[in-house]
Amino acid sequence: MRIVDLSHPISPAMPVWPGTPAPEFSDLCTVGRDGFGERWMQLSSHTGTHLDAPAHLFEGAASLDRMSVERFIGKGALLDLRGASSGLVSLDQLRVIQPSIEKADFLLLHVGWSRFWGTAEYDRNYPVLSSEAATWLAGLGLKGVGIDAPSFDDPDSEALPIHRCLLGSGLLLIENLTALDQLGDSDFLLSVLPLPISGAEASPVRAVAVIPSFEIK
Repeated sequence: MRIVDLSHPISPAMPVWPGTPAPEFSDLCTVGRDGFGERWMQLSSHTGTHLDAPAHLFEGAASLDRMSVERFIGKGALLDLRGASSGLVSLDQLRVIQPSIEKADFLLLHVGWSRFWGTAEYDRNYPVLSSEAATWLAGLGLKGVGIDAPSFDDPDSEALPIHRCLLGSGLLLIENLTALDQLGDSDFLLSVLPLPISGAEASPVRAVAVIPSFEIK
């Protein structure tokens, strides 16, 4: 099998959503001074490649630690939207691979925006799902939807309608994916395991695609 890392590295110098504090790391202990290493880390739960849970927007909704680990692993489907002329992902575009989506647990939207990671362009003008497309996805019984862009809603949106539609249906949202071009048209399993942090409405994840040498049923 082949394993593809779909995650951005986390560091104090990494890009973050405007207004979000950058990660801060410091040494509590060092091998040279104390005989062992231990670090203090401070970062937002929405840092880098991360999962949003329904609790992100809905009071009393499911947090990540209340979900079984099976929710974070499953068969993936990839939709390549890099050649799309519009910034809005339509229902018609999703229907092109409808049979694959209906057999999958996760749909990954490859809009190609990770090429702007680390630039000012990354946080603006990225493609988002139309309301019709989001409503359709919300009714398919998927575990989650991912995208190689910073958000599922426009950067100036305060109502967050696409987040609310998808999270309100119990889906997980995976944001800031990368390296989706390495998946091609292969079958793959997706793992997006978060840390079991109490009450977590979101968590950074090590998103990984596992491409086996056999067809995934």
